[in-house]
Amino acid sequence: MRLYLTGGTGLVGSNIIRLARRRGDIDIIASQYGPEPEWEVDYQLDPLDMSDVDAVRASMLRYRPDVVIHCAAMLDHVYMTANRSIAWRATVEGNLAFARGCAEVGARYIFVSSDWVFDGQEPLVTEESPPNPVNFYGFMKAVCERDIMAVPGLSYGIGRMAGIYGLNYAIPELLMKDNHLGFPITNYIIDRLSQGLIAEVWTGPKVNDMAHASLASDGAEMLLRLAEHDGKGIFHCWGSEAATRLQLAHHVADVFDFDHALIVPVPTDPNVLEHFRHVRIPFRTVANSEQTYRLLGRRTLNVVDGLRAFKQELEAFRTPTPNPSPIKRAGL
Repeated sequence: MRLYLTGGTGLVGSNIIRLARRRGDIDIIASQYGPEPEWEVDYQLDPLDMSDVDAVRASMLRYRPDVVIHCAAMLDHVYMTANRSIAWRATVEGNLAFARGCAEVGARYIFVSSDWVFDGQEPLVTEESPPNPVNFYGFMKAVCERDIMAVPGLSYGIGRMAGIYGLNYAIPELLMKDNHLGFPITNYIIDRLSQGLIAEVWTGPKVNDMAHASLASDGAEMLLRLAEHDGKGIFHCWGSEAATRLQLAHHVADVFDFDHALIVPVPTDPNVLEHFRHVRIPFRTVANSEQTYRLLGRRTLNVVDGLRAFKQELEAFRTPTPNPSPIKRAGL
């Protein structure tokens, strides 16, 4: 399989590349925009600006992949809200260019979407629930989903992710370890508790209080399965169990044997509230994803099993490898 991937230096993308390398039967091309990967680059790099729709089409025609997995995304919500034209061009127009390019060359297209297409008010959502985003990021993701469905002759799968945590194997120092209004707080909690420091858990107002935390390697496995699947539609590739922010923090303490007393629920930082004053946050997302599990033949990890798997990944990553290979820089 010839795989073209965007966001290869990101959390999900680096885990997809890692899994694809292990397979041995996948030829990888990764778009390159921003810092170079720090691990060994034994795959092709394509310097591509996703906001340049002509360049996107040219890349599809040049590489003619069997499948494209589009992981790259803008994540600065304040910037996106303040610079909507720039964000729209890179996100919505770039997505449509990839979808049309895939249809033109006969490639399957996998778009990574988000649970933030929902408003956080429904008691339970499924793959067929109508989206109702409350912020510009979620709105763009929802538009991207609809645009993909309307491209004639396109084989596609939309894989939604949520609350992603794990290791960024391509550029480890890019890993976010900050407290967050959204749900990607697992790395922050682990980082704080591992140092014996208090981990403040914002409990409101204006937080994503409940969602499906997703281990990046677990989601990457689902996205690769989706790439090799022939069904069209929306698939929920996030963790199989929802939890509140506070429940997640205590699960971290249990699995990693950290001190529960260091977990402190607090009101949301007022400075953060001011910074995000123009960005609405979905309060909770709880999903039934049985349709995805049935179609892809695999259930994602629950909260505890995901954390246990991450603990093993961390231990393996921190163990020195004998005679490590030198890093090969792109273009050398």
